[in-house]
Amino acid sequence: MTRTILPLALLAATFCAQPLHAQNATREAKFVPDIAREAAAQGNAAFERKDYPAARKAYQRVLDLVPDSLVGLVNLGLVEFYSGNIARANELLKKAVGLRLDNPAAWLVLGMIAMDEEKFDEALAALTQAAVQDPRNPRVRNFLGVVVGRKGWIDAAQSELRRAVELDPGYADAHYNLAVFYLEEKPPAIELARRHYFRSLELGAEKDERIEKMLKSPAPSR
Repeated sequence: MTRTILPLALLAATFCAQPLHAQNATREAKFVPDIAREAAAQGNAAFERKDYPAARKAYQRVLDLVPDSLVGLVNLGLVEFYSGNIARANELLKKAVGLRLDNPAAWLVLGMIAMDEEKFDEALAALTQAAVQDPRNPRVRNFLGVVVGRKGWIDAAQSELRRAVELDPGYADAHYNLAVFYLEEKPPAIELARRHYFRSLELGAEKDERIEKMLKSPAPSR
């Protein structure tokens, strides 16, 4: 039976991804025109200031010049994801991983898209790829923990989320999610949940009345 999971603080606004730079795309096409590199740089600058229409225009220019550019595909996919154009983001990122499997940024966003669509097996496959390729990325560990938790694997969820907060002790969402899955234990691990929930509040997470009600219950004997 699938466990009922408490609401999780997982919003696109809290997701942190950086655009792929040409110098980091080690298997990019050998010849990339200077004008395409300039367009990619313009797109990255626009992305950093959250000017997604300008970033979209620049990255599309990259693809017009180099249709199989990983920089163009991944970065335009990120822009479409942030802009809420999920089908287009999915299309671009799947093309990117088809060209190059070792592409953790693309796998991470594909996993998030699948998770939001409640395609948990697909999300697990994508996020596992991201974790293999970028094992020290706390965002990957956070979302992987949520997905395995939603599949009912509570111990595995806790393990991934503990790894996320070890990698980034200031990651509010991971502390919050870890608290959620400590409360999913039978019986709930109240004190551990309390510790991570209040740490998430210190780091800027919003209060959750349902969690606070559960935390007021006396800790059961274990």
